[in-house]
Amino acid sequence: MINIAECREHAEHYKRLSGASGISKDRADVLKNIARTYVGLAGQLDRLVPTFLGT
Repeated sequence: MINIAECREHAEHYKRLSGASGISKDRADVLKNIARTYVGLAGQLDRLVPTFLGT
């Protein structure tokens, strides 16, 4: 299962890609949305994992 750190790494990766030169605005927007999705998933995991593990 993906963990919080991996989600944050993926988010940073897609955020960097969205700022690359030579890509269309539409592609940059999609990449930014992917980054935001990973940030959201990291937040959900941060809240849910302790509950799942019973801690």
